[in-house]
Amino acid sequence: MRVTVLVVAILAFDIQATGFLVNWSTTSFGVNPSFASTTRLRKSVEEADEVPAISELARNIKKKENHDLYFENTSFDGTRPESAFLLAYDNIIRQGSNIAKDVAESVGITGKSYIPRSQMPPECLGFSLDDEAVREAEREREALPGGKVVTNIVSQKLYDLGCFALDELFPGRPIARFWFLEVIARMPYFSYVSMLHLYESFGWWREPELRKIHNAQEYNELHHLLIMESLGGNVRWRDRFLGSHVAIGYYWAVNALFFFSPKAAYEFMELLESHAVDTYTTFLKENEERLKKLPAPRVATSYYKADDLYLFDDFQVSKTPKSRRPPCDTLYDVFKNIAEDEAEHVKTMQACKDYAAVGDIVVSPHLNAADSVISEEQRKAWLDWSEEINRASTGEEDF
Repeated sequence: MRVTVLVVAILAFDIQATGFLVNWSTTSFGVNPSFASTTRLRKSVEEADEVPAISELARNIKKKENHDLYFENTSFDGTRPESAFLLAYDNIIRQGSNIAKDVAESVGITGKSYIPRSQMPPECLGFSLDDEAVREAEREREALPGGKVVTNIVSQKLYDLGCFALDELFPGRPIARFWFLEVIARMPYFSYVSMLHLYESFGWWREPELRKIHNAQEYNELHHLLIMESLGGNVRWRDRFLGSHVAIGYYWAVNALFFFSPKAAYEFMELLESHAVDTYTTFLKENEERLKKLPAPRVATSYYKADDLYLFDDFQVSKTPKSRRPPCDTLYDVFKNIAEDEAEHVKTMQACKDYAAVGDIVVSPHLNAADSVISEEQRKAWLDWSEEINRASTGEEDF
């Protein structure tokens, strides 16, 4: 394995001569090749516009250029389930080559397909986020009645650690910050489901509806994460390294917290989701004009405009199914939807916290909707029966 990694590193420093590794790692690590091809193509069209084939290809590129603004293949996960050893080995090779490429670029060694970071998302999008404005939004929220999350010291310390990491490690890089936030935001839902499985496996306690809601919450956060990846939030290796390791630590910390107090574990997530609402709403205000000029990534439209939005409805316990169908045409719509999703997560965490404290039942919105349908059917049957009795009593129908 060491020999393989060494060979990969040597090849990385020979990029100028071969250009092979940059092209390979660009495809493997989710960089959309259309960035390079579109740039070269448009230059070629300017120099030789009379070539019909090139002109036709340029027109085809322009028809889909909205999607070419973003990364299409953003996964670093491999191709199929394998043994842990094979997956770990493949990951070392992929990540190792990416590290070597970053080192090569830092000393000016690049290949023919090289595109400066300043010309690729997220840098080229030109977004900003004022950390002090986020803190001010948090203070304003906490000053409102019921706006401050009252929690325990353990949850507060976990939250403070997360906020410190977000503020200090991502200055001037809001999309990378959001990606890191969404990586962390998924972990508590994994923890909740794991602990509920543990309780059920030991025969201590079972509530499938609660587990179902947490699965829907994680699925929503997953799509927030995929959106940030499409915007280039995870292009830097050190961000991915930090995010994955912090996430593992958070997962086990929330597991332990849930083991001793489910209410405390839900309080932590209420803190984190409330912070996410403050962060996204501040970002929307600062970048409104620019966001409204950019199209929504394909992964966002496929989620918010899907034919089947069962899981999208299922994590919003404060709403009835199909009552929220937000627009998703611009990047502004996307971030507004994400902010509203986070607000719904806050409400769901509040309900779960109350459930853990006093035993109020938290169930899927679809279960409540099903009960409503059954009630309506029963009421209709009762009305039909009463009308039949009334007709019989007035002599309109003989029995």
